[in-house]
Amino acid sequence: MAPVLQQVLSVSMSRSTGEPIRVAVIGAGKMARLHLQALLRVRTPHAVVAVCDTQESAARELAGLAGATPYTSLADLLRETSPHLVHVCTPAGAHFEPARAALDAGAHIFVEKPFVESEREARELLEVACKQGLLVCAGHQQVRDPAYVALMRRLPELGTVVQVDSRFAFHPVGLSPERAGPRALAAQLLDILPHPLSTLITTLERATADPAAIDVAAVVAEPTELHAVLRANDICGYLGVSLRARPVGSTLSVAGRGGTLTADFIRTSVTGAGNPGTSPLEKAANPMVEAWQMSAGALAGLTRRLITGGNNPGVAELIGDFYAAVARGDSSPLAPGHLRRLTAIYEELAANVRGAAERVAIQRPVLRAPSPAAPVAVLTGARGFFGKEIARALALHGFRVRGISRSPDADDPYVHEWRALDLSRAVPPEAFAGAAVVVHAAAEPVGGYPGHQRNTIDATRNLLHAMQAAGRRRLVYVSSLSVLRPPRTPWERQDERTPLAPPDARDLGAYAWGKTEAERLVAAEAPVRGIETRILRPAALVSHSHPEIPGLLGRRLFGRWHLGLGRPGLPFAVCEVRQAAGAVAWCAQHFDEAPPVVNLIDDAISTRGRLLEVFRAHGWRGRLVWIPVALFALLFTAARVAFGLATLRLPARLAVWTIFRPRRYDTSRAARLLDAAASGSPSPTLVAGDAPR
Repeated sequence: MAPVLQQVLSVSMSRSTGEPIRVAVIGAGKMARLHLQALLRVRTPHAVVAVCDTQESAARELAGLAGATPYTSLADLLRETSPHLVHVCTPAGAHFEPARAALDAGAHIFVEKPFVESEREARELLEVACKQGLLVCAGHQQVRDPAYVALMRRLPELGTVVQVDSRFAFHPVGLSPERAGPRALAAQLLDILPHPLSTLITTLERATADPAAIDVAAVVAEPTELHAVLRANDICGYLGVSLRARPVGSTLSVAGRGGTLTADFIRTSVTGAGNPGTSPLEKAANPMVEAWQMSAGALAGLTRRLITGGNNPGVAELIGDFYAAVARGDSSPLAPGHLRRLTAIYEELAANVRGAAERVAIQRPVLRAPSPAAPVAVLTGARGFFGKEIARALALHGFRVRGISRSPDADDPYVHEWRALDLSRAVPPEAFAGAAVVVHAAAEPVGGYPGHQRNTIDATRNLLHAMQAAGRRRLVYVSSLSVLRPPRTPWERQDERTPLAPPDARDLGAYAWGKTEAERLVAAEAPVRGIETRILRPAALVSHSHPEIPGLLGRRLFGRWHLGLGRPGLPFAVCEVRQAAGAVAWCAQHFDEAPPVVNLIDDAISTRGRLLEVFRAHGWRGRLVWIPVALFALLFTAARVAFGLATLRLPARLAVWTIFRPRRYDTSRAARLLDAAASGSPSPTLVAGDAPR
């Protein structure tokens, strides 16, 4: 019997027996975890039998969560486990090879977005799947978002469709449109492009009699903006994607001869009266109807998200539909023609965005490269808010900067070479080869305890191990002021000798817990590995060029209005980001003279009111409504408990008062370091002092 026919028959027979779908996951990153969470809501019987990742530790960790077998070889996984269905969750641009291998092994595939990078690759995968009787689906979950489903249900109300508008305004986490290079911005834009593009094309396909006629009529592209007009016979489709437009939003509007409806994917709601709006009564009543729909829909959508805990509506629904189709032998929820058409248009738009990024990159001024003999400083987290400023400061101090990041920013003029690495996994020692000093500024900025365990604590352990293997002996470690033990009295003045927070103090929040345990790890393991350390603990970092209220001081409420915690006269620890970066670079350059530990605080800004004065001097026009910290802690705790009772998921204990209460510090050592950094020379007044216990 021919091998292909054997594979098809084996798949058909396994499904007919009614046994659970044997599932394998390729890639063990963030999206793979999201897929595993979504699988908990999929009703079709299934079992995750294997996880594959090139990093053994990552595969083992995710496999442990799934109760599966870890693999580092995809060929071994496919041969030994014979999965019925494979999730391809590798990084964007690396989907084709594992997807093709899974199809050749006789498995259905669910591929994360974007499906593949070119129409040629899409055509090849779909042809192989068709020959072998296998199903293919891609992670375009917005077509199963409740808002989109509701809009499609009401589509007949609109009559003949005339126009479809898909808009997406996005705020990239950890990437500033003002600071990042054009190629990094373009990569971020292309990462989110499949979401609005998939809903636009799906809607045009439903509205036109000839989906094959859909093509691109016009494109205007920049690294942060994409505007395109698509034609579908006599229907016009508009696509707008922006990293700069605000507010953040994701909408799809369909206009027909009978009215207009809009799906809001942020609020998971649909608005629109669905009438022509030509009569006097319709003109007067439609705004009120839409206002009611918007208010009710926003409340319902927020409630739905809070109850389900879902940040990606539609993922579980799309995966569930695909699994049901596999089990029944039906067609995929995303038709092959749709995937091919979507990929072809994505390829054309992506070429325009990348071309725009290259044009901007060529026009940017190029700084003179440092001498080959310049000392090398390896900087982790080089792409982050603080990391970019540290890279600049290191370059200005004469270092050749080698940046480490998951996704490098090749346009950063101050990083002279990049290593694309995930520090939560094993780090190759050659990444630190020839380094005079290592500056470790990478950490998890947001998220829960598992993320901080991987990306702060485990990343620090992996870095120390790789430094030892590479024979590197100097580490400037960027910690945080939040690691200190909470003050015992209101008048206690903390300094560099203040002990760290107690071990496993999770009630101080995930960020403080992760940074505390990582610094404790550095203090315990670095000496054993023969690594000298200099630890800097920055206070809340702010930028004078882009003033924003730090989280420990308050939160934005609406427009210019902010909620301020405490009162203007209360103490507050802060440091300007460029000033702090200069101190880090000074310690790297004058490692022997630098003190072992410094709480990095600007003593010129000692109170909350003083920080606001500095902000206003740099153009900030916000207004604050002050609330006592104790009252805020009480209300916040009550809200968490009430929400926990409503969802039957009691929250973990969080010491809100302890986290936000004002603290007092001795800033003498920080002042001497900042003065030395500003002058650019060693200072005899810097003393070593005692390390914390």
